Amino acid sequence: MERRVLAVTGRPGIGKTTLVLGVAQRAASLGCRVGGVVTPEVRTAGGQRWGFKLRDLLSGSEHVLASIDSSGPRVGRYRLDPGAEGFLVNAINSARSSSDLMVIDEIGPMELSMRGFRDLVRDLLSDPPVPMAVTFHYRLKDADPEVYRLVTRGMVIELTEFNRGTFRSRVEELTRWLIDEACGGEGRQGAALRA
Repeated sequence: MERRVLAVTGRPGIGKTTLVLGVAQRAASLGCRVGGVVTPEVRTAGGQRWGFKLRDLLSGSEHVLASIDSSGPRVGRYRLDPGAEGFLVNAINSARSSSDLMVIDEIGPMELSMRGFRDLVRDLLSDPPVPMAVTFHYRLKDADPEVYRLVTRGMVIELTEFNRGTFRSRVEELTRWLIDEACGGEGRQGAALRA
């Protein structure tokens, strides 16, 4: 059975994580066990972006993904944290084995520079074990055409300044479409999304 994948893209700061977290929170309120990771940015007291952290949705634990102060390989203006890949892979594998819905935020050049993550994402997107809500970098097609092809096989939403409010108001509909098969049951029939 082909599992549903909701893939959200758009420019940085457009609301990709916000939309996917809205779907995850609504799914949890409907009885789904939601796992995976989100990567919120971390800012200094002065408001400057310092880096990104990983948050495991099942355990609530956090770990630095990359920052201007980390000691790992450089990706853009940030350096990966040496323990980030292990944390990320463990969180996703936990979600894979014990979740009704998996969230991966974000699939982009920084995350794909970690080979273990890249291989895991290719495997998951080739044959999703559960429905997935993912965000992906707007330049993913250039960074990794194979992962781009896999992630865009499902429903793709490109957020813009003009449509992000509309999609935020459709969280219920998006959630029902995504989780129908995973958390369906009496009173939980997914609505077909008319995009």
